[in-house]
Amino acid sequence: MITMIINAFFGLSLFIGGGHILSTNVKLHHYSDEDYKDIFYLKNKASISKNCTRHSELEDIKKIRRHNPNGGQETVYKVTKNDVLEKVEKNESN
Repeated sequence: MITMIINAFFGLSLFIGGGHILSTNVKLHHYSDEDYKDIFYLKNKASISKNCTRHSELEDIKKIRRHNPNGGQETVYKVTKNDVLEKVEKNESN
């Protein structure tokens, strides 16, 4: 029953957001439906690397839930560029 409710929230979120995430530095990122599902189900303060279709690069996404002073709760995403591929490419060219 709870799984069905969570999946309904995911479907609604995907329908409204269209796979887009607004990061903490106010940039818009877009991910495929499967990648968006993995990001949606991340635990608090966990991170994952996914390919951003908007920027065509691998990015690290960290999900952070924080409490507002008004008693509410919000979820923010910290998105940073994944430099692992760049380091490998630099080492291969040397």
